[in-house]
Amino acid sequence: TLGYKCNLLTDTEVITYILDYLHRRQKLSWEEVSSVIAAPFWQTIHQMPPHLQEKATFLRRKFSEMLITGPFSILVGFQGGLMALNDRLKLRSLVAAERKDMVYFASEECAIAVLEPSPEKIWSPRGGEPVIVTLNQKDQA
Repeated sequence: TLGYKCNLLTDTEVITYILDYLHRRQKLSWEEVSSVIAAPFWQTIHQMPPHLQEKATFLRRKFSEMLITGPFSILVGFQGGLMALNDRLKLRSLVAAERKDMVYFASEECAIAVLEPSPEKIWSPRGGEPVIVTLNQKDQA
C-alpha cells in the first residue's frame, strides 16, 4: 500500500518502506520517525510536558498503523548520518559506544570491545530511544 510493492515479503522490507514514507514523503525528522515506529506508551505521553504531549499524541494518532509492536533493533543509514533504534519494550538489545570521533553499535557490548576495547562512553539506549549520529559539516564536503 501507499504505493510500495513488497517483493521480498520480509519485515525488513516493510520497515524500510515505513521509514521511507515517514521521512522522505511525510518529511518527518528522524526523531519524529522513531516516535512513530517505537511510539511512547499512552501513560508515558500523559506524563510529558504539554508541548511534547501534544506532538507525541499527534504522531501516535496520525500514524498509528506504523507502530512496530514486535521486537526489533535497527540501524538506518541516511545521507550524512545513521540512526540506531530498538523496540519500545527493549525486547532486542542495542548497545552504543563512543571514542573520539567514532561511534559503535552492536547487540552486545562484547562485540564493540573487539573493535574498541577502551570506549570513552558506552551505554544501552532505553527502548524506543533513538541514537542519531551525524557527520561533521567538514566531513560532508
